[in-house]
Amino acid sequence: MQKLSYNRETFKIILMLLMVLDHIPEFISPYWADAFHIITRVVAVGFGYLVIEGLHYTHSKKDYLLRLTGWGIFMGIGNFIMNQFLKPSYQMSILGDNIFVTLALGAAIVMLWNSAQRRNKYIAFALLLVGCIPILEGSYLLLPFMFITSLTYGNVKQRDLSYLVLAVFFGILELSMSVPAMDTNSLLSIYDGIAMNASSMFFILIVPMLHLYNGTQGKLGREMKYLFYVFYPAHLWIIHLVANYLGK
Repeated sequence: MQKLSYNRETFKIILMLLMVLDHIPEFISPYWADAFHIITRVVAVGFGYLVIEGLHYTHSKKDYLLRLTGWGIFMGIGNFIMNQFLKPSYQMSILGDNIFVTLALGAAIVMLWNSAQRRNKYIAFALLLVGCIPILEGSYLLLPFMFITSLTYGNVKQRDLSYLVLAVFFGILELSMSVPAMDTNSLLSIYDGIAMNASSMFFILIVPMLHLYNGTQGKLGREMKYLFYVFYPAHLWIIHLVANYLGK
């Protein structure tokens, strides 16, 4: 019996579909929004994994980094322009709604760390620490995830164990801060509190997804190379526009 697996393009499509689910709370029940928020913690780290993989296979790491940075600048400008047409409650953050910037910083950190110069390693570690301040989208989780992925790349057991340790760390950290504010007499309140304030640990769901991912390029790999780059800003802008004109 052939082992179930999927290629890079299928992996990206799965992540993009999940990404949409995380960005439609305005249109669905808050309890469904909570559920989607939990299961979609795999999206950012999934693309973070693909960036680390890309750095291993690309012919030019510099060009790869410039591409991520360029799209980050493009989306930042696009968010600014979009905000001119949106009500304040539906406006987007220039950096906080821009995963390209976080992915670019993660790639830069890994490239510096993997360089031969010790000074670059110090710079990489400093950027990692500063980058974990929650200014960029998902940076507090995505940057250490990308760093760990680079360090353990090629060693599945070590990778999975490192992810588990990171998930436990976030579980303890976020639950310790969010539980005191919850109504512990209500299961719905606990569920909502975990989903909205202590969900980072659920990135660990990426592990079974990575075990199904075979790392190969599909037949439409070249044609779909820029699909994510276009889809990510486009879907966010469309959702915010629709929510803006349907909302109060």
